[in-house]
Amino acid sequence: MYLTDKMSAKQALTSIIKSENKRIVYTTISAILSVVAEVITWVSLYFALNSVFSTQQPSIHFALMGLAICARYFLYSVSVWQAHLAAYHIIQNLRQKLIVALSQMPTDQLVQYHRGDLEKRLNEDCQSLEPLIAHHTTDIITGILLPIALIGCMFTIDWQLGLIALIPLPLAVIAQTMMMRGFPARQKKYNQVVANMHKAQLEFLRSIGVMKLFGVDADSYRQMSTNMTKHHKMVRTYTKQMVGAWVTFITLAQASLVLVIPFAVYKMTQGVLTPVDLTMIVVLCAGVLKPWLDLTQVFAQIQHSFQSVERLLPLFSSAHKSPSELLSEPVTQLRCHQLSVMRGAYQVMDSLNVTFRRGDCVLLQGASGSGKSSLLATLYGELTAYQGDWFLNGQAVSAMSEKQRSEYIAVVDQHPVFFNASIRENLSLGNSQAEDSEIMQVLEQLALAKLVRELPNQLDCAMNASEQDFSGGEKQRFAIARALLAAPSILVLDEATSHLDKSTEKLVLEAISQYSSQQIQFVISHGNQALSMATRAFSLNNGQLIEQEETVCA
Repeated sequence: MYLTDKMSAKQALTSIIKSENKRIVYTTISAILSVVAEVITWVSLYFALNSVFSTQQPSIHFALMGLAICARYFLYSVSVWQAHLAAYHIIQNLRQKLIVALSQMPTDQLVQYHRGDLEKRLNEDCQSLEPLIAHHTTDIITGILLPIALIGCMFTIDWQLGLIALIPLPLAVIAQTMMMRGFPARQKKYNQVVANMHKAQLEFLRSIGVMKLFGVDADSYRQMSTNMTKHHKMVRTYTKQMVGAWVTFITLAQASLVLVIPFAVYKMTQGVLTPVDLTMIVVLCAGVLKPWLDLTQVFAQIQHSFQSVERLLPLFSSAHKSPSELLSEPVTQLRCHQLSVMRGAYQVMDSLNVTFRRGDCVLLQGASGSGKSSLLATLYGELTAYQGDWFLNGQAVSAMSEKQRSEYIAVVDQHPVFFNASIRENLSLGNSQAEDSEIMQVLEQLALAKLVRELPNQLDCAMNASEQDFSGGEKQRFAIARALLAAPSILVLDEATSHLDKSTEKLVLEAISQYSSQQIQFVISHGNQALSMATRAFSLNNGQLIEQEETVCA
């Protein structure tokens, strides 16, 4: 399965289905053979009825009919079974591909997606392909071939009646096509409205505690109210077009039976048709309707699947960077050259030039919103610089892959994230070879060792079970421990001690300073505690980075 954001939805869906080509072939062959078996059933019935009316022995025809029914049941079951297997494997592989694509996506692109949106694409959009492949693949094949085969049987009995039965079909298709003009665009708009409403509902649930605290009712939540109104309007337009086209198609399709019966009766009264011929014409004409009805149900699912694929494709970015060579020597210098940073239309920094060396502990201060975090975000990849770049030992950071960048840079912010795994697995994320003794040594420095020893399973305790008992400050210290264990060349602490009291913050900063001789450390803090460990201090104001002349050194 090969997917890229350069593909059209049709190309992508074809590639997805071809990934299970063997099972799809089995599905197709079984479905075709089931149609053949069904035709044999009707042909056997025709000859059996003729035998009865001609006082001949019909048993062999009824026996063949029974065998054909059993064969049709078996072959149809095999077709649906293989289609389900194909669908489950496709969805599993698609989700794996999507997870790999997200892991390889540059951070600055990934942060543009809302978490709820990614969850919807990974779960609902992937799962939406299951009905089309598992349930409708066989229906599409039989829905196309069976009416053709049945009308062919009608032609062998009386070609004029076969032609009359066929006339309403193109009229029904033309009418439905005309009534469904613009439907794909409207469905895309409808899906966007649904996504916005889903997003608003999640935001409402997330903020409901604050709303209750301030006595705000649901009607005052404008975003959700607006999106629900848009959804209601779209549903009325959407269903009006969908139902109208479906009813028109069904009405015209059913006209074949209404047209055929009078002509067939007339022909029988003229002696052109026998009673058996009349019976079979009516039965075959009625048998054509069900496959047509099945196809009308499939149309909406196909449109929905195309929309889902279109939402998934942007996540398969084709713009992956070719890995550059790792630095042959330890990082001794970090330099930004002509660096300009933008946040939307707001310019945070313009043509910044500054050099840092190993052993520097750099304190960045400035008012909230001045751009401290944005500046460092261009270093670790969460934000793309408007122009200019950072250089490690002369090598451009922007040319590095995400994995290479993580070899040199570790970041701790004020909202640490932990995985559903043990404390050991969480802390050794950047250093899988870390021994328990090494982990406990770092935890000791950050005053966390006693806490871990008191847990039921110590380092084996699952974070999902114990995280709820950790304070905000303890979580921040665990995140700092994880960064220190990774032994990065550059350590970024963005308000990483904001939840700590002064005495604990002082202890943590002292522990961090023990690693400063082998690192370049950046500390963003509004407090004065970090000033005691800094070797250089900068203030950011109005897009200007100004180095303070006097700094209290550790």
